[in-house]
Amino acid sequence: MKKINAFIPISVSYFFILLFCYAGASKLKDFENFQVQIAQSPLFGTYAGAVSYATIISEVIIVLLLIIPRSRTIGLYVCLSIMTAFTLYIYLILNYSDSIPCSCGGILEKMDWNQHLFFNLTCVLLSIIAIIIRTSVDKERLISYLGIAILLPLAVLTAVFYPHIYDNQGTFTRKIIVPIEEKYKTLEFSMNNYYLAGNYGDTLFLGNRKTPLLLSTIHPDFSSVKIDKIKLDNYNYQFVSVTINVLYPYFSVSDGKVPVIFEGKLPSLTAYDTEINRLYFSRFYMLEPKRYIFKTMLVKTKANELGILNTASKKYVIVPNVLETKVDGVFDTDGDITVDRKNKKIIYTHFYRNEIITTDFDLQNIQRSHTIDSLSNTKIETKTLDNGQTKLLRSPSVINSTQTVSDDKFFNVSKMRGMNESFKDFRNNYVIDVYNVHSKKYLYSFYIKNQNRNKIKGILSTKNYFYVLSSDAITRYTYK
Repeated sequence: MKKINAFIPISVSYFFILLFCYAGASKLKDFENFQVQIAQSPLFGTYAGAVSYATIISEVIIVLLLIIPRSRTIGLYVCLSIMTAFTLYIYLILNYSDSIPCSCGGILEKMDWNQHLFFNLTCVLLSIIAIIIRTSVDKERLISYLGIAILLPLAVLTAVFYPHIYDNQGTFTRKIIVPIEEKYKTLEFSMNNYYLAGNYGDTLFLGNRKTPLLLSTIHPDFSSVKIDKIKLDNYNYQFVSVTINVLYPYFSVSDGKVPVIFEGKLPSLTAYDTEINRLYFSRFYMLEPKRYIFKTMLVKTKANELGILNTASKKYVIVPNVLETKVDGVFDTDGDITVDRKNKKIIYTHFYRNEIITTDFDLQNIQRSHTIDSLSNTKIETKTLDNGQTKLLRSPSVINSTQTVSDDKFFNVSKMRGMNESFKDFRNNYVIDVYNVHSKKYLYSFYIKNQNRNKIKGILSTKNYFYVLSSDAITRYTYK
């Protein structure tokens, strides 16, 4: 028994030595990126520089304390404190943060946030067991020491986090209604990389980032997924990011980073190279057969712009000033495109400001309107790393997530809380704001339950149904 009692604290100590050595080395190896990840944290963004250095220094100190036998008990107490702090941090992010940032390097970078939480709780438990076995003080002192080691970081982190509770809450009030039935139907997927490629009424077409040439079809009975493989007439490209667009019966397969565009017509699954290979783009949607809206970054200005491509004539035009630069021209104009084919309108929605841009199919007759929140200009800070990459130095507040348009109504998944909404509302629901396409006026909002906090990938509204594509499933809700 004595041998086991001696073995457990030593084994736990060696485990933490390996853990913090690996974590510290990983952070140092890519220190700039680690600092950016810290800066994107809703808790520590303001103190990114100090926190990044303090984290690595504390990990080095812990390793030294655990290596030396005389200071090993102190090292275990420090492990307990820092793992308690990490555990609370993850709990706060998962339950009280409007956005979930990237992980902070090391072994935890390979885990999702729920796995982080379980791993950290295990580490806390291991450190407590090791301390209890190794410590020879009386029970009252032991409980006092453990209490201080646990409660002190909890108190400090809570004090730091509390001012951020209302960061993403606006001064507006939503009009909440319930337009959908409580009953719904869900189709689950074996992968979580699906996106909405298009629809033909209630026939849905899905693409997948991991298997980019597979076209998945869900028929109106919403009972199963039919998978077909698209064939290309030319595979002599180093594909990077393939996207499928379907405007039934026409479809396209494109990769804006190569760049290349293929076109086909269902039910044939063969797509043919348009031989347009000098147009780079980050967003690409079919307006009409042979006609597309795209978003690109100009080399000279390093700013985002919108353009129209005609694959029949092999010509495109970039229309400047549709996207108005306020900060950097890239992140501040970042957003997504929705095509209103009924009214022949293009709707561009910004991620980080409350502006919605509406134009015709030639990117003319520009109209600018706003979502109901008041956040017209989010503070955006960027940093260019040594490898040339430009990253957000601090995560701005995401206002608008994903959109769809149907029956003269524009549906927007909002990430901003109103005055009448709590963290619980946003933690357990998707919030959809609805606007009139013609008047641009706000109509109402509704909630869709999201108990597991799944990331929303896309929405679609048809005559009778409202569809939500989340991480690994698509759900169909029936309108009342």
